Amino acid sequence: MARYSASMITHSFWFNEFSQYLELRERGISDRDIYSMGVEENYFQQRSTARAQDVVRTIKRRVNALDEDYFDLFPSLDLANQKLINLISVLKINALFDDFMYEIYRSELLLGDAKLHSYEVEAFFNQKQVANAQVAAWTGQTIRRLAGTFKTFLREADLLEDQGDFDLVKRPLLDPRLEILLKSKGATRQLAALLGR
Repeated sequence: MARYSASMITHSFWFNEFSQYLELRERGISDRDIYSMGVEENYFQQRSTARAQDVVRTIKRRVNALDEDYFDLFPSLDLANQKLINLISVLKINALFDDFMYEIYRSELLLGDAKLHSYEVEAFFNQKQVANAQVAAWTGQTIRRLAGTFKTFLREADLLEDQGDFDLVKRPLLDPRLEILLKSKGATRQLAALLGR
């Protein structure tokens, strides 16, 4: 049975922080020193120490889910593809969000409907509740917050556009170098989700 977590509801997309973290790593600053900068100096400009700790810990997990090849490529990509690398790092550490991308977002691209409705998101979570005891134990509020977080992340990655009654599903223009990198890393599931294959 898949191990799922609802911790993502307290997180944000944090693209700017992700970019800054990579820049600090590029300058040879260690994770430990970045943590000190983030918490003691409030480098990432968070409203509280607790929030600063959460941001730095989460970004570190995202960054460490990738490797040097991603870091080398990142600065040369356009903004849209840099956001995709951030999204991929989130998918690598969150199995439920990864499932959502593969089962729901990918399906929208495959079917060509390009309209994500709330009932489709609800159906995804209903299916997970039936199949997974962990998700079944979550409250309705947790499910609603997670659904909202998933949509927010995809909007910030420029993969969804809020239209009021539904979200317009946008197909990313994947940089060929990023596509090759994902293939070489065996990230076929994420690649399939992004390309609708």
